[in-house]
Amino acid sequence: MEHCSSKAERQFALAAACFSLGFCVLFGALSRLLNDKMSLKYTATFYSDVAADRSAYDLLFFGSSHIFNGLLPLTLYEQTGIFSYNLGMTNEYPAVTYWRLRDALNRSDPQVVVIDVYRALAAEKMPKTENDLGLLHNSLDGMPLSLLKARAVADILDATPLDFDGVFNYLFPLAQFHSRYDSLTEDDFHPYRLESRGAMPLRALTSGAPLPQTEEQAPLGSTVGEEYLRRMLSLCEQEGVAAVLLVLPYQATAEEMARLRGVAAIAADYPNAAYLNLLDAGVVDPAIDFSDADGHLNTAGAVRVTRALGSWLSDRYDLPDHRGSEAAAAWEQNVASVRSQHLSTLAGTTDRNTALMLLRGQDLAFTLRLPADALSDPVTAALVADLDTDSAPAADSEGLLACASPGAPDIWPDGPGLVVFDPNTGEELARAAF
Repeated sequence: MEHCSSKAERQFALAAACFSLGFCVLFGALSRLLNDKMSLKYTATFYSDVAADRSAYDLLFFGSSHIFNGLLPLTLYEQTGIFSYNLGMTNEYPAVTYWRLRDALNRSDPQVVVIDVYRALAAEKMPKTENDLGLLHNSLDGMPLSLLKARAVADILDATPLDFDGVFNYLFPLAQFHSRYDSLTEDDFHPYRLESRGAMPLRALTSGAPLPQTEEQAPLGSTVGEEYLRRMLSLCEQEGVAAVLLVLPYQATAEEMARLRGVAAIAADYPNAAYLNLLDAGVVDPAIDFSDADGHLNTAGAVRVTRALGSWLSDRYDLPDHRGSEAAAAWEQNVASVRSQHLSTLAGTTDRNTALMLLRGQDLAFTLRLPADALSDPVTAALVADLDTDSAPAADSEGLLACASPGAPDIWPDGPGLVVFDPNTGEELARAAF
């Protein structure tokens, strides 16, 4: 009888384990289907690509919205041929980035990772406000379920074994988004293929104030920020991956600029790490390169910064140029599709300065007509000065200021506005009136 009882118990335990496993798989699948989709949208392409080929990406970007909005893998590909993916996310703190980096390096073999250090200024691991905890889903929901993810959530939230509800909410987002079942569409059942390779370019313009003129340097001054930067650099050393601690341009205060310079001392302690400060480098013009008052880069500013980084990477690392390869065909399709989206936005805007910002850095031919007094607006003047024109704007027969890019077709807007052409074929691509 005792033997039978023991056998029955083992069978019951096995059945319970199978049920639990099946439940987790089903619950995880439903969570993935019913979550808010932002995280999946921006990371699904990465995970599917590295599942097929661990070496699909030469370089990965990590960090906050500054890098999420500010570095463009397609621009980097066009310039250098490097295959990169932007794994940055809104409001992401270094503790979160560390675990996402660990997960990515478990699944892929990049040669270089670039880490945005902006949030390392914060004095805490991550604020526990309702808004911050909500935004944490953006970073974590796309990460496949694993023991590492469970460890990540526990660490980020400083969870104890009794904090089951909080941890469960991030491991199985169904708990948070179960009510989304009635808004499902056919698209929810198909895998995402994000054409921007993880980046979210911002097609808006807000004129920012000049950055402070200071050369002061101070320690980072954040114990938790430094801890997680060092954990990331140690991880990269262990994995044989080069790491770049990057300061991106934003509307920083003098005090923030001084503390960010202190990150250089952290990078100097690791043989395979580097520090690059593009905030100090004068790469952007705050009057025309930001999208909002917080200093997130707009599309034109992101192109500037991406190209500056691309030149620096090409000088420092021997990363492959994939242009012309079989794998590059998908990237060329991405470039064409994202450009089409960009042109659609340009054609739909009636704001003069936004339209001019959208024209910059896009390798497009154009003809442009402006009101006679347009250049009295310093933002308009700065935008026009940054364009590649065959001559300075001059009054035409209707009293409007007119100029064109070199070799542009002799086709002009009917009034204030611009006409955009393919620089190789002369095909008209878009018009904007303002």
